[in-house]
Amino acid sequence: MCCLSPSPSASATSSRRGQILAAEWPPGSSSSSNPHSDGPPSRTVDTDDEEFGGRPAKRVRLESGCGDGVCAADRPPEDGRDRISDLPDAVLLSILSVLPLRDAGRCSVLATRWRRLFPLTLLDFHVSFPGRRLSVFDLVSSILGAHPEAPVRSFRTSSGSIRGDEDPSSDGGGWLQELGRHGVQELFLSFSERWQRIPSSLFACASLTRLRATCCTFPSPPDEAAAAGSPLLTRLTEIELWDVEVPEDALHALLSHCTALERLKMRRMRQLCGRVRIRSPSLKILRNDGHFDELFVEDAPNLEWLLGDSLYQRGSREVRLKIAHAPKLKFLGYLGMNMKAIEIGETIFKEDQINLKTLMPSLKTLAVEVSYTREGYIDWITQLLNLFPCLEALYIRYVCCVLQSDTWSRFQAAASETWDVLRHIPCVHNHLEKVVFEVYRGHDWQREMAKFLHGRSRFLKDMEFHCKRERERDAKLPNVEWVRKQQGLLCLDSRASKDARLLFFSGMLVSNHWDVCHHEWYKRKYYDEICEV
Repeated sequence: MCCLSPSPSASATSSRRGQILAAEWPPGSSSSSNPHSDGPPSRTVDTDDEEFGGRPAKRVRLESGCGDGVCAADRPPEDGRDRISDLPDAVLLSILSVLPLRDAGRCSVLATRWRRLFPLTLLDFHVSFPGRRLSVFDLVSSILGAHPEAPVRSFRTSSGSIRGDEDPSSDGGGWLQELGRHGVQELFLSFSERWQRIPSSLFACASLTRLRATCCTFPSPPDEAAAAGSPLLTRLTEIELWDVEVPEDALHALLSHCTALERLKMRRMRQLCGRVRIRSPSLKILRNDGHFDELFVEDAPNLEWLLGDSLYQRGSREVRLKIAHAPKLKFLGYLGMNMKAIEIGETIFKEDQINLKTLMPSLKTLAVEVSYTREGYIDWITQLLNLFPCLEALYIRYVCCVLQSDTWSRFQAAASETWDVLRHIPCVHNHLEKVVFEVYRGHDWQREMAKFLHGRSRFLKDMEFHCKRERERDAKLPNVEWVRKQQGLLCLDSRASKDARLLFFSGMLVSNHWDVCHHEWYKRKYYDEICEV
């Protein structure tokens, strides 16, 4: 990274002012640089009215032998050459990209060598706090209109950069049309108010491959597009919606236009979308939470991951999960007894009905929510495991329920249930390799479940216990004495697989495990909190 910065040395403050320091090379090697290695760093639009954040620039302190503020040793040679303009294009682009837009424009006006490079700094266009008197949308339109040939690979707005009183559709969405004409591929929009609606000109961005929208209202496709019947966003492969209001018909229309969509994430969706229906021949990863009434995977022949965080219950709303066709599904979670219904093919799981007809042999990893205070929870889990005969990994998270007086009798009935019965479960006996207790506190029901699983899993390799204290004032878990006690209670000698390891971790499994589990840095740090006994 190259930056304009004075030297930290007090004795050379005046002599080094304005010198270019090449601290890192190539550009983009620092954490604050652009993540794309094949282009210049992203621009930050900064058009505040006063220099130096409203503070006057400090007067240069004159030193001995430097009557004009510049030491003789630092004066350029008298040949009149512009040493900065002799630098390679990559270095000049790096300098322009870290300057505020106003200063970068001034450099481009004064130097012809820089003028042709300025449009290239828009490759990754980042708008951040343009000022109180400027509209982000007018600013984008004017800049791109002045440089019609400048390519724009990505465009993003920072949180708070779009004021709550700005209307994104005030000019008919001309700013999005300009981005579409410049070939934008990645669009990250963060608004201030949910009433702010993304213009329908979004569907004119035919080159778009990634879309992320936060705190806004999503548009419906234009009527003329619906009449034509041809898909519009045919290159879009990833969509992430966070705290977005989108009606059911708008969401379904959006998915119908994204014929290459592979990743769909929906978080904190507003109640306008009561039913989510998935029909996508290309979708591979679906991530969502329970802010709707029903999730219906009607036809997803390439779907591999379906992760529903807190699908089991969201406030007083219970979710129905229905999977009609997903033959390649490998990961499914989190399923729980508090869900209104789980339907997989012709198999039905309800509180008062378990009808096991259709099996799903493709599934390798299952994550479940266990309500150990619910009567019949052991039978529910074993029946669910029978549904996935080739399961290899099981993640277990338990739900804490506040017991009311009318549920105490049901809790007593659940507590009397036992795992000490002869149950043949194909996946447990023939395939299960890994079991993870995401929050382990050493409860009796957790130990009994662990004993049941490791006592019947002939191919078990690892059983993980991510430990958490019952109360904050309790001693930190796990300590060596506590682990040894748990090992004794878990009856290690009864393991069906003598090579199986029982691993105890200090702290519960991180809440964003599924977001980061594929990263190499997370895999390296994963076993740092293990307790050695």
